[in-house]
Amino acid sequence: MKKTVFVTGGQGFIGKRLTDALLQQGYKVRVASRRAPRQQPVNPDVSVVQVNYQDVRSLQNAMQGCVGVYHLAAVLFGFHYSDFEKGNAQVTRNMVQAARQTPGLERFVYVSSLAASGYAADEAHPRTEADEPHPVSDYGITKLAGEKAVQTLAAPITWTIVRPPIVYGPHDSGVSKIALWVKRGLMVNTSGKGLFSFVYVDDLVCALAAVPQTPGTENQIFFVCEGQDYPWPQFIEKMARAMGVRKPFMPNAPKWMLQVAAAVYSLCARVSGAQPALNYDKVKEAVIDGHWICSGQKWQALTGQRFTPLEEGLQKTFARPEKEN
Repeated sequence: MKKTVFVTGGQGFIGKRLTDALLQQGYKVRVASRRAPRQQPVNPDVSVVQVNYQDVRSLQNAMQGCVGVYHLAAVLFGFHYSDFEKGNAQVTRNMVQAARQTPGLERFVYVSSLAASGYAADEAHPRTEADEPHPVSDYGITKLAGEKAVQTLAAPITWTIVRPPIVYGPHDSGVSKIALWVKRGLMVNTSGKGLFSFVYVDDLVCALAAVPQTPGTENQIFFVCEGQDYPWPQFIEKMARAMGVRKPFMPNAPKWMLQVAAAVYSLCARVSGAQPALNYDKVKEAVIDGHWICSGQKWQALTGQRFTPLEEGLQKTFARPEKEN
């Protein structure tokens, strides 16, 4: 009889791919949704269940019969700290409480973020799992609060926290927004001389799916990323090459300009109901005097996983589908 895994954020950019990977491993997948599903998936091994993330009983009911939980759902953009606190910290605390009350649950995997750890002041010393976290943004602060909640889980449940840096791949909303500006020929450089770590989405999913089967991942935190770091202009240049367009003009943006742009984006988002492409919280991360880089050596030493180089990953991201004859 197939075992069932509960996945939050299972309908998102990473979650859809993770669901497919778990199915290939022989699991059934129960996907959480804030809305009642109009219809169930065609695959009988996948079900969608409506949950209220602010109600522990609702989450507990959804977890019944599951052996594992993957918690991917998160608030990436918000207008105030309270938006991040409610969507990241409180929801994770509710998930943990529900997990404790679920008989038979064995593993809780939490997808956190490099933002929860903070930036590296020195490019020669990327963030490691042993470093004391120093998040600078409300997103990072509340993701760290989620980590602390997960770490309160005790036997018979084991936990694993995965901290990816920038995740990219086909149909990612974040990279797609950047790609639009690259195509237009203009991309503001918000990072100065800062370096960034990246992970291709399929590599991240491979790591997440491997966690329960990998001894040594119990009650551990891991950065999962490619072993190379890149300055933002080089990332944009590689993206333009993968898209088949010219490298865009990239003026440096002072802090005040970013703050004004964030205010404009936020105002437009409030009116339209859409997520802002830039907000006050992302400006906090953009103006740091350091680097958003991390070391994936701990994970690589344990698993031997090989990661997709940025240039190859961007080629896959923007590859044009072949025309049918």
